[in-house]
Amino acid sequence: MAIRVAIVDDHRLVREGLCRVLEAEPDIEIVGACGEGGEVPALVADLRPDVLLLDIALPDADGLSLIEEARRCSPATRVLMLSMHSESEYAAAAVERGACGLVGKAESPDALLGAIRAVASGVRLPIEGALTAREREVLAAITAGLPNGEIAEKLGIRAKTVEGHCERLMAKLDMHTRAGLVAHGRRLGL
Repeated sequence: MAIRVAIVDDHRLVREGLCRVLEAEPDIEIVGACGEGGEVPALVADLRPDVLLLDIALPDADGLSLIEEARRCSPATRVLMLSMHSESEYAAAAVERGACGLVGKAESPDALLGAIRAVASGVRLPIEGALTAREREVLAAITAGLPNGEIAEKLGIRAKTVEGHCERLMAKLDMHTRAGLVAHGRRLGL
């Protein structure tokens, strides 16, 4: 059964681009799209999509405030926010209001497709924006396949400090292995 997706973005070019990317996938079906926040309640109530791709910045409404409204209209719909910004303040606020995650518009189509499939299967995406700059550096080095000693040397820190960063990354990203961190870093394009 296909994942039923609805898209809300005020930029027509973005909406149509998203539709083209998603329509090419055999396991995803676009059930609706609109460009205004005021249309969201009716869209969600009528179509009951599995996943709602919701732009965080709409001219007529705050995307964050629409999360709760969309979930009231269709409690089974999982909301995945789209944003030009990936800062933790947006991601954290979106998740606090009931979104399952946030995907930056600069991400690759594969990252978006992975996020849609994950969210549709019940997974909440980790809040990448909540990583510190140092944690992102360590994650990038792990993704590049560097051992802790080389990461420590490259970043001018102790190997024990790198181990601590690895532990915090695994906790924040709900990962349990270094291979999981590598895969996650690749999804982020690190």
